[in-house]
Amino acid sequence: MGLGLGNANANNFVKTPPGSAPPFSNLYSVHFNGVDQGLQNLTVSPLLGAGGTGDWSVSFWVKADTASGIGNQRIWSFGAGGSQQTQLYINNSGNLQFAGPWSDGFTWGVAAGTWAHVVYRVNRASASLNVGYVLNGSTFNNKNQSITTTFDTTGFTYVGRNSGSYGFEGNVDELAIWNKYLSNADCLEIYNGGSGIDLSTVSAAGNLQHWWRMGDPTGTASYPTITDAAGSINLTMDNQTSSDIETDVP
Repeated sequence: MGLGLGNANANNFVKTPPGSAPPFSNLYSVHFNGVDQGLQNLTVSPLLGAGGTGDWSVSFWVKADTASGIGNQRIWSFGAGGSQQTQLYINNSGNLQFAGPWSDGFTWGVAAGTWAHVVYRVNRASASLNVGYVLNGSTFNNKNQSITTTFDTTGFTYVGRNSGSYGFEGNVDELAIWNKYLSNADCLEIYNGGSGIDLSTVSAAGNLQHWWRMGDPTGTASYPTITDAAGSINLTMDNQTSSDIETDVP
């Protein structure tokens, strides 16, 4: 677990010269306890793909506190259930698992306590190697999948759990949704050599639908709201305190 805001290291902060715009910095992530904590919006769920029928991707940084035997911990969950609901979680074997209209697992091999950048991407225009994972910008795991679902998803938005169970234990940062099947080059650019990047400046910025920065740029002042920096689905920290916004980032 990283430092809470009360223990922030001053060296992590970027000084801004007088009269200039603040540079991009990534100072915070949100930590979840694996039991009853999560981020939520109980009004709306994000639309996946333009009109619910287009391509889409979800990108995020994740660091799990434990690596195996962890009880199917949900990293994110969108929708009210049924065939439209989409979830991505770490399963009991410590591997990534997508659950929705189809099932897609990935043996990612990331150790506990290690930050990893993950993209899950969907290309509806093709049925050949058209869905799957990208790990740290360069490890690709794709499969063939026929897709008939319209992702005009209704329901709720959760991060760090689903509607009330399967809590994730660890940190999540820079969670974003795109209405594009991110290319290999896009994924490598967003990975940025292993550190956060201003997603509003990357090549795919025009396809950025939602972006939750997990405390940046205001840290404790953002509690309990995690603002959507690209869209309008703000999240509320549930069963958490401001100390769960940590200075632990990739």
